Amino acid sequence: MAYREDSEAVAAAQRGKEAAFEWLVRRHQQRALAVAVGVLRNREDARDACQEAFMRAYRGLPRFDKQAQFGTWLHRIVVNVCIDRLRHRAPNLVALDDVQGILSGDDDPTRAVEGGELGGRIGLALSQLSEKHRTTLVLRELQGLSYLEIAEAMSCSVGTVMSRLFHARKRMQELLRDEAEACALAA
Repeated sequence: MAYREDSEAVAAAQRGKEAAFEWLVRRHQQRALAVAVGVLRNREDARDACQEAFMRAYRGLPRFDKQAQFGTWLHRIVVNVCIDRLRHRAPNLVALDDVQGILSGDDDPTRAVEGGELGGRIGLALSQLSEKHRTTLVLRELQGLSYLEIAEAMSCSVGTVMSRLFHARKRMQELLRDEAEACALAA
C-alpha cells in the first residue's frame, strides 16, 4: 500500500501494520544512508548504522510523538547511532564522493571522474572536522535540512547549529585553501 504522507504510514505502523513501516524505510533509506556515510565516512559502517537506526525507530514507534516529523525524528536516531559508533572506533578517511554518489544517482562516468579529485579533497578536509561540525555540515549541505531540523536531529539549539556551521565552513575553507596552495607549490 502507498501512503500519501509519513503521518499516515506512522499511524498504520503503530497499529501493527508492518507494510507501513516498510514503506517508511523505503521512503527514508537513501537520505538516512547519505547522512550516515557523511558522518561515518565508511559505506559499510553506514549501512550497519542505518539498519540499527531503523530497528531503533521501529521499536520506538509506540513512543513517537505524532506532532513531530518522522523524518526529523529518524535523522536524530541516525545521527545518534553514528555518533555512538564514532566513539567506539578509530577514524579513517573516505572520499566525499561516496556520499555524493548516493545522493545524486549520476551515472555519467565523465562527470564522476571530473568530480572525483575534488570530492577526494573535500572528503579529506571533511574528515578533519570534529564529529559535531562534520555532522552539522553534512545535514545542512548534503541533506538540505533547515537549521531547526538540524537542531532537532542533534538535540541542540538553532544558535548552536549556526555556530557549528560557521566554524565548519570556515575550517573547510582553510583546509581546502592550504591543500590547493600545497598542490600549487608541488607543481
